[in-house]
Amino acid sequence: MSESMSKRLAAIAKPLAGFAVLVLIWQYGAPLAGIPSYVLPLPTEIAQRFVETFSVQMQGLAMTAFTTLAGLGLALVVGVLLALLIIYVPLLGSMITPLLAAFNSIPKIAIAPLFVIWFGLGYESKVLLAFLLALFPIFVNSVTGLGEIEADLIDLSTLAGGNRWRIFVKVRLMNAVPYIADAVKVAFPLALVGSIVGEFIGGNSGIGHIILSGQFNLDTPLVFATLLSITLFTTLGIGAVSLFENAFLTWRPSQRRR
Repeated sequence: MSESMSKRLAAIAKPLAGFAVLVLIWQYGAPLAGIPSYVLPLPTEIAQRFVETFSVQMQGLAMTAFTTLAGLGLALVVGVLLALLIIYVPLLGSMITPLLAAFNSIPKIAIAPLFVIWFGLGYESKVLLAFLLALFPIFVNSVTGLGEIEADLIDLSTLAGGNRWRIFVKVRLMNAVPYIADAVKVAFPLALVGSIVGEFIGGNSGIGHIILSGQFNLDTPLVFATLLSITLFTTLGIGAVSLFENAFLTWRPSQRRR
């Protein structure tokens, strides 16, 4: 086994071992502490409830995943386009950036009821909430990646015969892709939060609706089981971005050092 493979296995084994220890403490420590199961169910009860409601959870998670990914995709397109406007039309930067920063400071849960009133209980309000929560980190990282380039590099590319389009594709965009990938890792959980908040405020489907059902019925194991589903979904999403980085961003310094 190569040294790099051993390091990767060790990096995976350590958090898994820590998680296993935490679960064992939870499983045997909660009864000793006298914590009732309706307050903190045991891991075995959560696992059993997860298996029992797996099909229902997957149906709800499919709806939540759709609104999350739709909002994230919309935020990716709009965030990058806004960043391009600021880079190539600097006058707009002093107008757009303060407005986005001010809007980002507003708690999105406060405007979620407005979206329900305007767009109803369908998927539109959830997509918009996911979009709003994911937009700002993508926008900020896109501006950084597209703009933080040495002027000498631009001059050298121009002297080498590059036109504005080739410089954008080969220099600015390639420099921005790692920043955007990092932004997606942050924006993906935020978009998921937006979708679930929308389901809390006004929804009749999705994983958020299942959480509310567990709350109303005092089914604490079901609430924890849905949290497990959400955690797995988030981990898969961030893992997909990491796979993209490993496959297509091999020129990145952090990848070359591995």
